[in-house]
Amino acid sequence: MKLKRMNSYLDLMSAVQACEGDVYFNSPEGDHLNLKSTFCQYLFASVCGDQDFLTQGDIVCGQESDYKKLQEYLAGPVS
Repeated sequence: MKLKRMNSYLDLMSAVQACEGDVYFNSPEGDHLNLKSTFCQYLFASVCGDQDFLTQGDIVCGQESDYKKLQEYLAGPVS
């Protein structure tokens, strides 16, 4: 699922921490960042200013139920 354009990535990171499984950001270049990892959160924060880059990547949740926890940050409908 794609990310929406947003102002606060701190809120997104809080929602990610509430997820039960791993949550990955897959960049357009093919990088896979586990957003539950502190190091990967640091890397993700370093690109937060580039909205186009972020909205071109994908969010992939390890558990299907976690998509509902991230629903307000995702561009598509969550089933």
